[in-house]
Amino acid sequence: MRDIRIAILCALTTILGSCTDMLDKEPISQLSVDNLFNTEEGADAAVVGCYSFLYGTGYYWQERWVFAFEGTDISGSGGGSADYQWTAGENRWSDWWLTTYQAICACNVTISRLNKSSFDESVKDKLLAEARFLRAFYYYHALTYWGGVPLLKDEISSLDQVSNVKRCTREELAEFIITEAGEAAKVLDKDPDVPARVSKGAALMLQAKVYMWQEQWEDAAKTCEAIMALNKYDLFDQYSDVFSVQYENQKEHIFSVQFNADYTEFSARMLWYLGPSKDEWDKFNGLGGCSAPASFYDKYDEWDYRLEHNLAKTWRNQPFKDSRIAIIKYWDRTGNQMLDHDGLNFPVFRFADVLLMYAESLNEWKLGPTQEAYDAVNRVRVRAGVDEIENYDYDKFKSFIQDERARELCYEGHRRFDLVRWGILVETVKRVSQEINSKGYEYVNERHNLCPIPETEIIKNGNLEQNPGYATSNK
Repeated sequence: MRDIRIAILCALTTILGSCTDMLDKEPISQLSVDNLFNTEEGADAAVVGCYSFLYGTGYYWQERWVFAFEGTDISGSGGGSADYQWTAGENRWSDWWLTTYQAICACNVTISRLNKSSFDESVKDKLLAEARFLRAFYYYHALTYWGGVPLLKDEISSLDQVSNVKRCTREELAEFIITEAGEAAKVLDKDPDVPARVSKGAALMLQAKVYMWQEQWEDAAKTCEAIMALNKYDLFDQYSDVFSVQYENQKEHIFSVQFNADYTEFSARMLWYLGPSKDEWDKFNGLGGCSAPASFYDKYDEWDYRLEHNLAKTWRNQPFKDSRIAIIKYWDRTGNQMLDHDGLNFPVFRFADVLLMYAESLNEWKLGPTQEAYDAVNRVRVRAGVDEIENYDYDKFKSFIQDERARELCYEGHRRFDLVRWGILVETVKRVSQEINSKGYEYVNERHNLCPIPETEIIKNGNLEQNPGYATSNK
């Protein structure tokens, strides 16, 4: 597999030279891989290098981040994903596949070398737990994109080892992630010395996420309870505090991608994608063409604090000429600028998500909402300034949670994958694409629950099967 072979080489380069300043570590560029793991400092730098795939051209960057919501019910317009004319030959799939395996291979090298190192066992165990979490996290992204993928767990010593590798099943991959996250959670601290580093809560959150995907509702609910039992996390007093530099890495944030004020490309490539055009603020199109459909705006109560923070029909107290609804979650609606977001850490896992997952899993497990489910979701609603809910049956509560997750977590990288795991992506896209007159209605179908395996991979590896519904040339 061409991309996996490239990934192996890139992994070594990353470990040696990509220890980023996001965690205030100096690059290690003059050491060999073997020497790097002779000291605690070197091994720590290697683990930091495994974090680097979270940003830059990796996961929390413009294209992948936007993919998680464009062409759904919260952003019906946008870039190439929104029309659902996906083919296996598009460069983005091969690029995403490559960066995924770069990250995985870097983690595999780190884990392998750490296991052979001889410094303090307690230090080594924590570094191993971090690396195992990160590998599981990268595989979680692979799970949501492609389902089962080649499951590489060891350092690769020969390219022949990956030339004809087969895909594991979705169930096998899910079980691997659950196990790895669980083992990491046993070792990781509740309160790491460096807040940016992975914690016990983050590992449990990853477990819970995969349990939700697998519809293991009792396990999901009990894992959410374990997160709450840490007594470390809580909601911020105000919804807007979640996205404020002032409150980074604090009580609602379980795991965040770390950026600093010098790293301006985060703002340029992610948040600006949603904002109004500086040149044509009155004809809102967003730099990425993203805007919210009216049906999503209408899901909010008019007094919901989140509505004013997330969406706008006006800019500088004037309506947009094309009647679009602006996505302003990361923007100051009083002026043409972002909300002091240069260097803003991006929250991947936060406590509000735990509460909503807990409520959903209890409803599914118990076949109806329990008092604990009401209590969890109402904590989120009270902060938003809207009425608490009660006396729902199973179906009404399930539908409510689906909408509440949209209201609370919109544009944070969850929506497309929520719709997929609920089995309602196709029907939702068809409804919204009709509303906004987009091409999604014509082209979306069940194959879009998964992304295509890159055509380059299929052609080069005879044992790699394509996802259903996607054609591959010369195969």
